[in-house]
Amino acid sequence: MRRFATLFLGFSLGVTQVGVGLAAPPTTDQPSAPPEETGDQAIDQLYARLAATRYPDEAAGILQAIDTARMQSGSDTGELLMTRALQARSEADLPLALQLFDSVVELYPDWSESWSERATTRFQVGDVDGAVGDLAQTLKREPRDIGALAGLGAVMLDAGKPDEALRAYDRALALAPAYEPLKEARTRAQTMMWSRTP
Repeated sequence: MRRFATLFLGFSLGVTQVGVGLAAPPTTDQPSAPPEETGDQAIDQLYARLAATRYPDEAAGILQAIDTARMQSGSDTGELLMTRALQARSEADLPLALQLFDSVVELYPDWSESWSERATTRFQVGDVDGAVGDLAQTLKREPRDIGALAGLGAVMLDAGKPDEALRAYDRALALAPAYEPLKEARTRAQTMMWSRTP
């Protein structure tokens, strides 16, 4: 679910003139280089685009870019452990995946993605309470995490709580109104809720 190319950060290289081993001062008619964007600023811009787009395909692409950015911990060790945990999970070695995710969460407790990925694995092994706890930790660190909100909605729907699922899906749709899978999930929750109404 998580991968894309790198974020497109706009960088401008300033050209300096060199004379006798010294750089000449920039002339006033040269544009100055824009300040370098931080990862958080880039993610904020992606969320702004996500909220504004009306196109489902664009929304899916933006979400993929957000997921890719969130997979960056800033630590080679953290990212290596995460990669190994994801590989173990994809190979259905869920006990190993959980052990590795536990290590990532312990070493990098502020990295919201580590909690989110562990939540997915906990849900896969049937630890619903653990999954919900990890989703809460994810949302505490990144309230805009659409994957965590959708995951929470899915867990609530699976638990037969469509009203709570609707709340989670509505929060996610406020961030990504054009994302079709969220709309479909919300419709399923709404249908379940209506079917229970006497």
